[in-house]
Amino acid sequence: MKISNFVLSAAMALLMFMAISCEKDEDENNIEKTSEFVSVEAPYLICAGRNPGGVGFDFQYNGEKGGANNMDSLSVIDFQYDLKIRTIKGENGDGTLGGAPFIQLNTKSEAVNYSSVDATCKGLIKFNALSSANVASYTLATDDAAFNIASVTKGETGAPMMEGLQSEYAKLVIGEAWKAAAKNDILEDEPIWIVKTREGKLVKFIVVDFPAKPAPTASGYVAITWDYLN
Repeated sequence: MKISNFVLSAAMALLMFMAISCEKDEDENNIEKTSEFVSVEAPYLICAGRNPGGVGFDFQYNGEKGGANNMDSLSVIDFQYDLKIRTIKGENGDGTLGGAPFIQLNTKSEAVNYSSVDATCKGLIKFNALSSANVASYTLATDDAAFNIASVTKGETGAPMMEGLQSEYAKLVIGEAWKAAAKNDILEDEPIWIVKTREGKLVKFIVVDFPAKPAPTASGYVAITWDYLN
């Protein structure tokens, strides 16, 4: 009888152990699935109200080609942007509010407006043709460490004054220098940027359309294309 009780207890303990092990495996599988890097695709939402954190680009993730994530809703906890684009509200001189988008580099990233080096190299066609084999000599730069949106004087609405924001954006390598060409109707005039990632990888980067067409809504979306400078 004692032997039977022992066997029964051992069997029950084994079943409980297996159940716990299965639950642990399922939990680990769930963790693995939820931590898979998933890139957000263009057009990207950079609306101050709907996506205030903007969109970050980690061009090389875990040694592989990366992509974009919404900064307020990351697909992986170890996401680190090489650059990010976002919009904040600024107050115009007449008291109205407007969107003020800008691009900021990671402190370990560098960039250059390559179209200022080679004035003929603008637009998507030249972007696609640009490679390490035909690139001219250039000098990379980092964003000014003095960049500080919080230092901008606020207007009557409580939003920072647009003129002050533009002065701060001028401290950034990319800042808002992409916006005019992305908004106009002139074809193939968008500047091409070369970005050096945190890992030292070279990337070519272009903002081709803002507001992007087609997009889920008329405003707040931007079309961006990038690739490694091979």
